[in-house]
Amino acid sequence: MKLAAFLVTLVLSLAGCTAINTRVEKEHSLHLSACHHFFVVSNLNDNHGVDQSLVRVLESRGLEAESGPLTMLPDSAQAVITYDDKWAWDFSAHMVYLQIGAQDPQAVRPFAMVAYQKSVALSTQLDEVVGLLVDQLLKTAK
Repeated sequence: MKLAAFLVTLVLSLAGCTAINTRVEKEHSLHLSACHHFFVVSNLNDNHGVDQSLVRVLESRGLEAESGPLTMLPDSAQAVITYDDKWAWDFSAHMVYLQIGAQDPQAVRPFAMVAYQKSVALSTQLDEVVGLLVDQLLKTAK
């Protein structure tokens, strides 16, 4: 009986919980639904290719996207995408936090943010999480 109770507790503690939070500045005039060319600012400490995943997901939604350092921002970019990611290691590297922000190319700070947090994300693929957050960002920042 004690073994069964221990196993149930172990399974519940490993299940983890997921939270997706969205924040949009309502007074901003840029609507992401009107943007077709995105620029993803690459992080120098990105060892997991999050910038390339963002580009792939945006392109799969029929949008133009490219990535690189902010100094490579093209004049044609209508929105700049920034991100912050955190990873953990439990027998393999897995993402536990991802925040994506969208901003006007001339703006200093993002006007729309969406964040994903999951305490145990062993089976979650990067493109799956990025797709979920990009869809949420495009939907809420209209």
